[in-house]
Amino acid sequence: MGRKKRRTRKLNGAGSITKLNGNRSKPWIVRGPAEIQIDGTVKRPIIGYYATSEDAEIALAKYKINPYNLEDRTTTFNDIYELWIDRKKTEVVGDTFRALNNLYLMHFKTKIGYKTIRNIRYGELQEILYKLPKNSSSRAKSIITGVYQLAMKNNIIDKDISILLETSNFKVSTIDRSVFDRELIKKIRNYSNKGTDEVLVKIADLMLILLYSGMRTGEIRQLRTENIFLEQNYIIGGIKTEAGIDRIIPIHPKIKDLIIKYYESDKPFLFYNNRNKEFSEDFFKKKYKLLKEELNFTQTRYSTRHTFITELQRLNITEEKIKKIVGHKTRDITSGVYTHYTPEDLFTIIKKLDYGD
Repeated sequence: MGRKKRRTRKLNGAGSITKLNGNRSKPWIVRGPAEIQIDGTVKRPIIGYYATSEDAEIALAKYKINPYNLEDRTTTFNDIYELWIDRKKTEVVGDTFRALNNLYLMHFKTKIGYKTIRNIRYGELQEILYKLPKNSSSRAKSIITGVYQLAMKNNIIDKDISILLETSNFKVSTIDRSVFDRELIKKIRNYSNKGTDEVLVKIADLMLILLYSGMRTGEIRQLRTENIFLEQNYIIGGIKTEAGIDRIIPIHPKIKDLIIKYYESDKPFLFYNNRNKEFSEDFFKKKYKLLKEELNFTQTRYSTRHTFITELQRLNITEEKIKKIVGHKTRDITSGVYTHYTPEDLFTIIKKLDYGD
């Protein structure tokens, strides 16, 4: 934030009005009379930020009549953030400062920055933190804490809800998640139809099922025939998380024939290796490497799930529906409403997916 450009002086004990540098929608800052703190320091509480000098004059006049009427204070989250981040410039190294500011611009400014800080609710802040990975969530909480502590010190708010917030606990994987592009998916489909190596054809078929279902690689390897309902067009699957276990996975029309191809009701699993034994992780890894060499691509097996999610997002499918299909935990702090989706609902959603293969 820029330095002070102009000050309208008031009599001692009456507060002050200052115009700040920069292109701001509310450049006029109003401070109340100096207050002596318990530790002997003197501070001037921020009353608010205003678009014009006239608005600032009115706000200061109201404050003088009733200095403890918090209802009249219109300071936004962004107003306090700008003061807080300006102080951070001298406290942290350049990379940390840029990381904090970028985090604010990406996740706070358009969501809550414009809101009067007094009117922001716990759920709005908690929702932001839960949607970020662990490291970013901790850094985001430090922003919120800094803003609320500064607002408390300046008597802008009368309670600090930042102390109630929790950070998320999920970490971002370092595995390469480069998506499968449409040309590559067409190559895999072509090999599925015309490939000469029986084992690699099976791997190609399996990859197409992953791309059109969003399942994890471990889920497809362990998929039991008793959990496949061909007539109803869905699978009961899921491993790894509570939200992922025993969830409904719709069968996309483009992979139904592939599932039928390997389905044998008298066998416990859908997929086996070339010796009719367990389709192990090691077997999958080795044969997938051969398919990559055969078709000349670099994407990992884990990229299928990322590709699936990315394509549904491109189709403007809501985050809640995507999480329901792929088995991610949902946190709806603000609405508190649980939505139930039938197999038919999910099938309608997934039919929209088409890679052009």
